[in-house]
Amino acid sequence: MRNTKVRSAHTTIVQLVLLVVAVSTAGAQGVPAMPPMRWLRHEIAVGSLQGASHGDLPRFRPSLLRLYSDSATVPLWFSHGVLTQQGGLLMTELRGAATRGLRATDYDAESIARGLADVRSSTSATPDTTVLRADAWLTLSALRFVDHAHRGRVDPRALGFALDSQHERHDFAPLVASLSRTSSVQRTIDSIEPPFARFRALKVLLSRYMALAADSTLRDLPGTRATVRPGDAWTGAARLRRLLVALGDLPDAPAAGTPTDTNRFDSVLANGVKRFQRRHGLDADGNLGPATLAQLRVPLARRVTQIELAMERWRWLPDITSPRFVVVNIPAFRLYAFDRTADDQRPVRRMDVIVGSAYRRRHTPVFTGEMRFVVFHPYWDVPPSIARNEEIPRLRRDPAYAERQGFEIVRGGDVGATVYPMTSANLQRVADGTLRLRQRPGPGNALGPVKFVFPNQFNVYLHGTPAQSLFERTRRDFSHGCIRTSDPAGLAEFVLKGQSGWDRARIDRTMLEDSGMLRVTLDRAVPVYILYVTVMTDDAGMPLFYPDLYGHDGALARALRPHVSPASLAR
Repeated sequence: MRNTKVRSAHTTIVQLVLLVVAVSTAGAQGVPAMPPMRWLRHEIAVGSLQGASHGDLPRFRPSLLRLYSDSATVPLWFSHGVLTQQGGLLMTELRGAATRGLRATDYDAESIARGLADVRSSTSATPDTTVLRADAWLTLSALRFVDHAHRGRVDPRALGFALDSQHERHDFAPLVASLSRTSSVQRTIDSIEPPFARFRALKVLLSRYMALAADSTLRDLPGTRATVRPGDAWTGAARLRRLLVALGDLPDAPAAGTPTDTNRFDSVLANGVKRFQRRHGLDADGNLGPATLAQLRVPLARRVTQIELAMERWRWLPDITSPRFVVVNIPAFRLYAFDRTADDQRPVRRMDVIVGSAYRRRHTPVFTGEMRFVVFHPYWDVPPSIARNEEIPRLRRDPAYAERQGFEIVRGGDVGATVYPMTSANLQRVADGTLRLRQRPGPGNALGPVKFVFPNQFNVYLHGTPAQSLFERTRRDFSHGCIRTSDPAGLAEFVLKGQSGWDRARIDRTMLEDSGMLRVTLDRAVPVYILYVTVMTDDAGMPLFYPDLYGHDGALARALRPHVSPASLAR
């Protein structure tokens, strides 16, 4: 396959060189002008096309040369100098790119529309250079458009995310050729977008928030220095009510007999604020404190941008072929387990998680992996940096700390490891890296009763935790990078489903037994997707907005300059 691609690339390069040489020679010898289609191929070869200023012509040049081959006799989007029905539908799609979370300026929609004024209808079946130039410009924009709709505009690896090359490189020439013939241009483009229900829900949400952002009556919510509580007088009550109704957190009209004071923060408004708080990762106390008011005053245009960035991230995902998989959304502090054999795109399990701390950049990485093992009663091999910076100083200060926490110094694997005395000299060997520190299985083990292993370059995995009280908090970025789950038994039941001898009763029994470490190899690996998406929708289609925990939204906005302004995301 690789040799075939190399030969194909070599053939294309040779063709380009011969074409440019032929054109140069013809011009030098005063040979009459070449046929229009051959002239267009020369324009493609030397990069003189309109629309080439975006800098991606080399990527699309092979597709353009196939679409405008030597055997082609007519353009794709014009007939006798008149834009075809398909060409008109494509222009509509380019102009409406914003409804797909894209930007019409990336596809020269308005510039092409103005350029069409230079194209005149003709009775000749042979297109002139003006028609071909406009046709190729529209084709180049179409190639860029479908490429962006399919795999996104930014390579996630450029932002430090280990999402392996997104998708297999697609040849969009056949798709664009089909667009020039079909009467279903919109449906054809729909078919190449991410095939996920949550992506489609974001697309619907985007249109809704674009309309909300255009409503000037939903702006200018006043600030306040003191927390506003139910029953307090507040001049912004009427504007807040209008905003909460528009966002779906309050019904359109109050229940019959409900008193409404336009200048009072009443119990009805407080209940609407609670719903808003739940959807924005805030403590749902119903009060208008600084954090809640800050979120209420976020311009709706900024929410539009946030949705666009979320859609971009969904486009980075590879095509998911496994019927069962696990998704962790870092800023949502949530895990979702999917089983598509149930013929339902909703998750079959959901649970809270704790992720890497934003403090000191102990971030949980964004990547994909395959879960292959479940380990009951695991040892915790303390990472060298944690051993040096945190545990060794504690062990030196308090010699009894090791026994209380079950720490030991070892060399070798989990089974049959050599245990060394907890001496100052051996602690130094741990710090030097010649020995390692680990924590024995038990009630206080940092990994809890179960860990879930999906080998990766970051040495990150899922596990339980003895610190269950942390799940009561709304914001849960407390780990060094690994992911702690609130329901390890439920996750074990999901990943071991269908595996002989492993039902929920045995899982519970094994977790309670004090029989030492047990490693179970999964019969079928379970894909794991660690994602970072700051907007999702619930099952009812209501938006859930999360904080930009690690600043990744700002970084993506900068990568998409100048079409998305990072300043629009500033808190």
